[in-house]
Amino acid sequence: MEPTKADLLAHLEDVPALVEVRGLLRRRGTSLVMGEGRPPSGFVLAPEHDLAAGFGAPEPGLADRLAEAASRADVDRAHLRLRAEPAVMEAWCAAGAARSAGGVEVLSWAGSSGELVALSERHEVQLVEEGDAMARDLPAAMRRELEALESWPAAAVALAGGEPVALAYAFVETEGLWDVSVETEAPFRREGFGACAAAALMLEQARAGRSAVWSVASTNAPSLALAERLGFVSAARWADGRLA
Repeated sequence: MEPTKADLLAHLEDVPALVEVRGLLRRRGTSLVMGEGRPPSGFVLAPEHDLAAGFGAPEPGLADRLAEAASRADVDRAHLRLRAEPAVMEAWCAAGAARSAGGVEVLSWAGSSGELVALSERHEVQLVEEGDAMARDLPAAMRRELEALESWPAAAVALAGGEPVALAYAFVETEGLWDVSVETEAPFRREGFGACAAAALMLEQARAGRSAVWSVASTNAPSLALAERLGFVSAARWADGRLA
């Protein structure tokens, strides 16, 4: 009998390197593509995000099963992103599962709450609940990001002149961790609005007992700089490829 998502949640550690895998396992709209060996290996497929997060060692035929599952879920294979630890991704690439494996840095927070408080006070900031006035006033692109998730996530916005210009939200959450996503309107970048929103949400999530994780492509220098400013340090490195 193949393991269920609940089985895997119990088996996989709640650590920064697996926050995306475990967070996606907790969602109703995701599915498993499993290998046949032990310990378990496979992918968590998230069709809404064109994303497949891998775990365990690659097995012959697993990439083909993923391609079939993506097709059944109407995911364009040209846009399906794979994520896994570098050694696993290299093996999947060698087997033809992905064309390339670019880096994804996974960072955990190691700063101080005092630094977060200072950043959160640089601009006006507000937590955003589903259905409140601020949620309705979000720029269309930001609102679509939140509405695309299975349920409304923990979120905060930084304001300029009373208007939301930067959004921070939890892309995934586990029992003790959450993955930070930040989006800032182009005219307001490099002015501390994204850091303000992220810091405020990090403080709020810490009060709920969740620590922040930051996942970012190795080539995304602005995001890496923002993470460093917020007090994040390297925790793991994944690889990111596309299905061949």
